[in-house]
Amino acid sequence: MNNVILSGEYPQFADALRSRGFHVIESEKIDSLIPYERSHADMQCLILDDTAFVASPCRGLAHNLSERYHVVTCADTICGKYPANVALNCAVVGKNVIAREDTMDPKVREYCKDHGYQIISVRQGYAKCSCTIVSDNAIITADKGIYNSLKETNIEALLIGQGRVKLPGAAYGFIGGASGLDVLNGTRTLYFCGNIAGHPDFQKIKAFCEMHKTKIISLSSDDLTDIGGMIFC
Repeated sequence: MNNVILSGEYPQFADALRSRGFHVIESEKIDSLIPYERSHADMQCLILDDTAFVASPCRGLAHNLSERYHVVTCADTICGKYPANVALNCAVVGKNVIAREDTMDPKVREYCKDHGYQIISVRQGYAKCSCTIVSDNAIITADKGIYNSLKETNIEALLIGQGRVKLPGAAYGFIGGASGLDVLNGTRTLYFCGNIAGHPDFQKIKAFCEMHKTKIISLSSDDLTDIGGMIFC
């Protein structure tokens, strides 16, 4: 992996990733979404194995991914009204997909069932936004519903306090939207948009990541910012 998809609205994070050798693919703007979500990558794209599910308005993103992935155009009715905006907002944790199943794009749901992915249905439609993926069996979340839903699974979850993540235009953002996991040659690196050390639960987060052998990197000294996540691919 040396590509990363993220919003172009925050050039400081894109530049920080470029300086680390990543090829940045900017997400697009979907006018039908609410303003602070229009360029969020986790609303526009979901990658499972060699297949990239891309929201139908995002033709440029689909073209950019077509050389490396089988692209499936979907989320045809995506719009700003919840839950129609979260058709692709699914957290992939190993062979598990955490999502509000009744809002998932039907093509994603069908793929999961045909390719051995276990769908863990939760009430939170913003499942990917709400989950920072740490490894194939570990996440960090501030969502108690997701946390409780994982107790009977093989996924270990760290529950942290809500807040301390900015989302310009909204009351607050989500930890998953301020992060992204890169896996290269078996080495896991978890990137944060802003300074994760400023989070009140940083010591718990640091210890949890160390336990799962995942390195942490803050991309700036600013406050954590929900940019719609970073999809390393």
